[in-house]
Amino acid sequence: MPIIDIYSPCFSQSRYHAFFVSFGKRAVLRIISLLFVPVSLLAAAFYLYPAAADIAPLQLPVIRLLPPAIALFALGLCLRFNRSRLFFVLLSVTLAYFIMQWYLPSVGKVDADIIWNTLCLLLPYNIVVFSLLGERGIFSWWGASRFVLLLVPFLLVVGVMMFDLTGLQSFFAWRFFEQELLSGVHFSHPALAIMLLAVLILNGRLFAKPDQQNSALFGAVLAAIMMLHFRQAFSANIVFAAAAMLMLAVAVVQESWNMAYIDTLTGLPGRRALEEELLKLGGAYTIAMLDIDHFKRFNDRYGHDAGDQVLRMAAALFGNVAAGGKAFRYGGEEFTILFSGKRVEETIAPLEAVRRRVGENRFQLRKKERRHGSSENAKGSQYVSVHVSIGVAGRSEQNASPQEVIQAADRALYRAKKQGRNRLCE
Repeated sequence: MPIIDIYSPCFSQSRYHAFFVSFGKRAVLRIISLLFVPVSLLAAAFYLYPAAADIAPLQLPVIRLLPPAIALFALGLCLRFNRSRLFFVLLSVTLAYFIMQWYLPSVGKVDADIIWNTLCLLLPYNIVVFSLLGERGIFSWWGASRFVLLLVPFLLVVGVMMFDLTGLQSFFAWRFFEQELLSGVHFSHPALAIMLLAVLILNGRLFAKPDQQNSALFGAVLAAIMMLHFRQAFSANIVFAAAAMLMLAVAVVQESWNMAYIDTLTGLPGRRALEEELLKLGGAYTIAMLDIDHFKRFNDRYGHDAGDQVLRMAAALFGNVAAGGKAFRYGGEEFTILFSGKRVEETIAPLEAVRRRVGENRFQLRKKERRHGSSENAKGSQYVSVHVSIGVAGRSEQNASPQEVIQAADRALYRAKKQGRNRLCE
């Protein structure tokens, strides 16, 4: 029988191991899908920036305002949905863009070199730091500390320029060696090291936790590096800045959609998504209602952490049901599987397979995580299992609407519970 060790240290400490062993091909496909928007925007930027050089001087002032306009829209969304990490990354990139577009051309070459070298070193650093910080709000004490962190690069620039810190200036522009391979790259080697480290860290976070935010941050740091690279080409600077801000804006929109439609605990679509799916139904369809047996008793005995792990395991199994079934979290320990275009008899075998798989998965509960006073063997771990009851109903003359089919499936689920649980009833 498969064994899931809920409290194994490896579960929390080795995300890469879990990625390759537990998720495999599905996770790779998910990461590829998450990278579609950043990669597409980067490809578009590389394609467009040579053509952007032909922008007429009269059009340039208007075009230069495009990235700030995108940033303003995205910052508003971040404020609305309290996405502090994306907010401060957006603010960092926007401030760097303003400095490169409006401030650098207005100062002397020596000061401009100092400012640009500082930006090359600290912008990737800021993006990584803000991406690693937790979501603690924007206008809060935690948010205030992030505003202070945002000012550090600019205070450093002011200090270097005011106090003539020659040694620090030399470090910012230091190139340890000259190679033909790097002849077209004008970054200092400390800045290159920071950029490489930033790309590796954000790539690692994307693999460890594949989601829209991490994919956007990974793409944004690459676009920001290209924005810094095209220091003299203002049009190319505009294109890559716009690409970075669009990635972050799309991530905010995607995350706001997820907040509305995706259940955060299980990763399945939630009840609102189910209600919208029901509006699209026509012809034959079948709805199954699934409920984890004795879930409250399990929660009371082993704790809510163990209960959450059970819900995640069940959701993963329900999400892989055959016959084209689509799983939703209905509420609490209750789930729904919708089979569009299928009659009841076509769904019995896949649903029975899911019911058996849930019962065959055993959970290892370690002693240190058990509730005080529980009767488990004190010498070692205990293995427990859960079961699921299923009620299923299809569209018919008696049940013509989706709500009537759901009610019929609910009645069938009640019969399954009354007959002893761990069974399927029609």
